[in-house]
Amino acid sequence: MAKQQGAGSLWNPNSWHWEEKNYTPISKQLIESKIKSCKIESGDITLFNQVVKSITGDAQVNIRKGKQVLIYDFDIEVEWHGVNQDHEAEGTYKIKDLNSLDNDFEIIHISCNTKTAISDKCKDLIKKDMFKKLKEVFVTLMQEIGQYESDPEKLKKDQEARKLAEEQVRLAKEQNGELKEKIFYEQKLKEQQMKQEFSQFAQK
Repeated sequence: MAKQQGAGSLWNPNSWHWEEKNYTPISKQLIESKIKSCKIESGDITLFNQVVKSITGDAQVNIRKGKQVLIYDFDIEVEWHGVNQDHEAEGTYKIKDLNSLDNDFEIIHISCNTKTAISDKCKDLIKKDMFKKLKEVFVTLMQEIGQYESDPEKLKKDQEARKLAEEQVRLAKEQNGELKEKIFYEQKLKEQQMKQEFSQFAQK
């Protein structure tokens, strides 16, 4: 994926300095949504992903010189369910090594909770058809995660927040300067009063 414009934190002017931002939560949400959207219909069998049981791993966006690089690596466990007119089957499988370098993940450990008339057929569908379907939906995952950080509306809001923060800093500095000036003036006034008092005392 080409490097995209990234929005650094408020402390990072123009997103110039190196910064790592945690994108694990948004990545997990996208992954779960994509997995649950997959459904296979083959013959009289309908197979779908019922529950995403676990997603382990992390995702981060590295920002430097106004650009971003996305890195992620996840392992996922999915609960599947298959049904036809007369039978049902369910079990789990794992998606191993879903990462940002390529779309070459694996489906492993396909299991079935109970042996039924369609359980073996469902496992075959997961190996082939579900695997192919997941390949299709995951091919845009990196782009979609990256677009969240480069979204024009988000960039605009970040820029507005940055300007507000800079203005607050400027006002704080001005107020600090005015306070210092006031303290200096009061101190000078006290010194003058002390000199006058000392002069009057010396003349007595």
